[in-house]
Formats: sequence, C-alpha cells, structure tokens
Amino acid sequence: MKDSGVEASDQGYARPVLSMEVRDTIKLCVASHHFFPTHGGATLRFVRYLPGFRERGIDVEIVAGTPKGRKLLSSDMKQPWYTRPVGEFLPIEFIQGMPVHRVRLPEVAGWQRSSIFNRAVVQVCRQPGHRPEVIQILSSLRPRSIPWLIRLKRLGISVAYAYTLATELPSDGILKRVRKGWGLRLLYNQLDSIVVNSRVLRDLLLDLGLKTQIEVIPNGVDLQRFRAISNREERRALRSVLGMDDSHKVITAVGSVVPRKGSDFLLEAWSRFAYRVPEAHLYFVGPVFDANHPDLGDFQRRIEGLVAASGASDRVHFVGFIENVEEYLRASDVFVFPSMREGLPNVVLEAMASGLPVVVTPFFGQSEDLGEPGQQYLLVERNPEALARVIAEIFEEDGLRVTLGQRARRWVEANMDVERSLDRYAAFYHGLAEKARRRRGRERN
Repeated sequence: MKDSGVEASDQGYARPVLSMEVRDTIKLCVASHHFFPTHGGATLRFVRYLPGFRERGIDVEIVAGTPKGRKLLSSDMKQPWYTRPVGEFLPIEFIQGMPVHRVRLPEVAGWQRSSIFNRAVVQVCRQPGHRPEVIQILSSLRPRSIPWLIRLKRLGISVAYAYTLATELPSDGILKRVRKGWGLRLLYNQLDSIVVNSRVLRDLLLDLGLKTQIEVIPNGVDLQRFRAISNREERRALRSVLGMDDSHKVITAVGSVVPRKGSDFLLEAWSRFAYRVPEAHLYFVGPVFDANHPDLGDFQRRIEGLVAASGASDRVHFVGFIENVEEYLRASDVFVFPSMREGLPNVVLEAMASGLPVVVTPFFGQSEDLGEPGQQYLLVERNPEALARVIAEIFEEDGLRVTLGQRARRWVEANMDVERSLDRYAAFYHGLAEKARRRRGRERN
C-alpha cells in the first residue's frame, strides 16, 4: 500500500487524497466513554460517518462505556445497563451494523471510571480477530491515561485522538497554567496523531509545543439531509407536522440546554425581542439534562425564571433530543448560536446548509473555517440587546434574510460536503494503518 498523497486546499491546510491503491480494508476501533445513544456532538457525528467509513474500506468496531448519570436523559434510564456489575461487559450491540463492546462504568467521574474503561479497550484490542490497526479516541483524555496509550502502541496499534472542543488553560495562576500545559504536552505527545476540525484548534495545540502530527479535517455536512426549504407549500406542510403555524416567525437554537451553550443568554435577548414581534416563537432543540445533573439546579431555575419574565412563555418551546433536527431547521426562519466555547460547531454548518440566516455570538475556539462574518453569517457582540436588535432586523429585511441564507448554503456546498470529509478521514486512517503495519513488522524482526 502506498502512502496517501497531499493536495493543496483552498482552506489553507493540506488535504490528503485517497487513491484507489489504498482501498484495502483496515480495522478501526472507535473508543469513547459514552457513545450512542448518548447525545454528544462528536459521537453523533461519528455515528453518521460509519456507513461512509464502510464504503471506503474501513471495518469499524466500537468500544464504549455507560454514560455518567449527569449525561443521561430519562429515556436512557430504560437501558438495562445499570443492572450489571461495574466492570462487566454488556451483550454486544450493533450500530449501523457495527459491533459495540460496552463495559459497565461507575456513574461518577474519577480515576476508577477511566481505569476500567482503559482496561476494557486493551482487552478488546487484544482479542484474536478484533485487533485494530488504528484506534480513534473520542473521549476526553487526561495524563493518567498515558500508561494505557503506551500499552496500545506496544500492541502495534496507531493511536489517534479527536480534539473537538477548545480547551482553555487555567487563568488563576501561572503555576496551574504551566502544570496543565506540561501535562497535556506529555499526554498528547504519546499519540500518533491528533485530528482537529478547525485551524484554531490546531493552533491551540501547536501553542503547547506538541511534536505529534496534527491533522485538520473539517466536520462534514450531509447536503441532502440538510437543505433549504424548496417552496412555501413545503414549509406550510412541514410546519403543520411540527405543530407550528405558518404565520409564526421561528427562531431556533440547537444544542444541549446547559450553561456553556448560552441558553440563558439567548433567553435574556428573547425577553427584549418577544414583545417587538408578537408572532415570534423560540425553539430550543436539544437535550435538557437538569433532571439528572446535580450541578444544574440553579441553572434550571434561572432558565425557568427568564422564560416567565419574558412575558411570552407560551412562545418558548423546549423540544428535547430529536432525530429529525433537519426538519426543525428547514421550518425555521433564523438560527441563533450563543455558545461560549466550541470547536467547529456542526449545528451552525447544518443551519447554513439549510439556507438559514445564522446569528453567532463570539466564542472561544471560533475559526475562519466557519466562514466570513457578514457574508456567511452575522457575528454579534455578546450583549442581549444587540442580539435582540439583529434578530429583529433580519425579520424586518426579507432581502437580508434571503441573501444570508443563500450565501451560507453556497459556502457549505463548496467547503463542507460530508463526502469530502469522509475521503479525508479514509486517507488519514489508511496512512495510520500503514504506520501500524510497519511498526508490527519491526517488532517481528
């Protein structure tokens, strides 16, 4: 097998090219403490990638744990996972036809949870017929996982890590900042490669002084699934199914209702906007973890208070976790993203692909890979009054709304097609598999 080539990219980073000569099947293990049906962005994205991986000669197995209590929805509690002893493997499940080896983990964070999961990954990877050439880690990594990474590499496995959320070093003391930076540098340099979804994330890692290969692969968007509404009749029919009136002006935010996502900030803006546009409705599409999250009681009470204080509580809708997010986007008029810290947020790209005008407030990790403010989306200062004013302007100016949506769709078509991202991942994994084979060959000799 030949190494992957490199093609110049209009986004400013190298684009691996998968030639026909690397189409032999490789084995990939995806490892995550909490995998589907847990509702995290990175794991859901990889679930969607699985059929494309299979088409590109990548045979996937998944090693997962059981979610922490605070990550559970009430529907997840119906799973029989929690009747099993901690540390025991559950019966093998299948997602998209690919096996999931799930181990019962403690429900609280800590070294024991990581230790049990790490041992389970090594156990699966050592089994005859299950030993992968590449392992892709999706869970957050900490320095205590270094011995586990070394064991995997000694098995002749190339280890990749998906760094998808911008991490800030501590600001409350130089010693803490230096110590955390040193620990992350030591940890990440044990990996064969780190894959990131934006150049800002790459630069954050380079600032740590890493020697590890860093690969930039943007999140891909399914352009068939996420598309603009074709005509007024389609919108009317879709809104009828979703329980929306055709005359409503629909504002949508997608993501978990948690502090980092800025749900409370959006409600502050809503209280300044709702009375101006009485036909406006605000939809939060995403899971609400408050019922099982001991740290979110105050936040939930704040959310409830803001909804009540808006004077338009009947026009605020919490949809919860759903499978048909594309329908809610297609039925919307404006998409708002008020998060405070991200990587390259897929929901923004999906809203742009749906032909929506997108309003974003500044967040840590924001990248030019998301497009150009004022062209593909509007960037608004993190001020409730400013956000309310911009949303009102979009509703008042149909030309602005249509133009922004059209520009956004064209930009995603040109830069974020999921097929392109899948080709890049395939080339990336095939290259790592070749590295693993060379490593195994040296060990045999």
